[in-house]
Amino acid sequence: MIKVVVVEDEQLIRKGITLTTPWECFGCEVIGEGANGLQGKEMIERLKPDLVITDVRMPKMDGIQMLKELKDKVEVEYIIISGYDDFQYAQQAIRLGVRDYLLKPVEDKEFFDTLQRVVEYIQYKKQQRKLKKNIHHLQQREIKFFKEYLYQPESSSKDRYVMESINYIKEFYREDISVKTAAEHLYISESYLSRLLKKKTGYTFGEYLTNYRIKEALKLLTHQELKVYEVAHAVGYSDGRYFSSIFKKNVGLTPTEFKEGIYDKNMEEDNGNDRYHNI
Repeated sequence: MIKVVVVEDEQLIRKGITLTTPWECFGCEVIGEGANGLQGKEMIERLKPDLVITDVRMPKMDGIQMLKELKDKVEVEYIIISGYDDFQYAQQAIRLGVRDYLLKPVEDKEFFDTLQRVVEYIQYKKQQRKLKKNIHHLQQREIKFFKEYLYQPESSSKDRYVMESINYIKEFYREDISVKTAAEHLYISESYLSRLLKKKTGYTFGEYLTNYRIKEALKLLTHQELKVYEVAHAVGYSDGRYFSSIFKKNVGLTPTEFKEGIYDKNMEEDNGNDRYHNI
């Protein structure tokens, strides 16, 4: 749920907003109310809401001053509802990152439309934070993968078998292969190859194969024209749902979430702004 704080000195208006808005329809819940900017500032710092709906002119501390003092302290979106058609207030509010500035009296439809847009933006931001967090973890995993693939063999026959089995994975990972087929390819026993791979790489044949397939899938998923099931088939999985579950287990994201994260990142780099700018 998106957490909301309402800061408004006129009790009738404050109660009207908190009690008559169908918050659950927007995926929201009101977690606090303040009667002035000072109360609002304390409450916002303590409760850390996702959205604040506030007036401008209030006793003890006005809404603009409250926003200034909270800037860089909390990550929150604001909707200002004011009875003053004052361009200077609107300018300051926009500079402080306010999402919308509404004038009293506000029609329900106007308020609900604004609320819906801001809620969608907050949900988008939360999804982006999740993606960035998981992609960061993924990058840490990729470092481990690359170290593995850059394994340098020594001159012993054991190391030759290890590198030949790795090369076998790289060549045939799109097909239905296993430690059994690899051992047959190398003319050694399955049990011997299993022990050797685990000792030298720290992975079983199946784990190594999965890691390599996921690594190749990550590259393919950056191409927006490819469907997830097409990527699954391209890296050796005939069942797209099984591929998605393996991908999620290893990466922390579904293939679709990963594609969306890459797409949104590229869009932001291309446009120079996020897609919800000036909503």
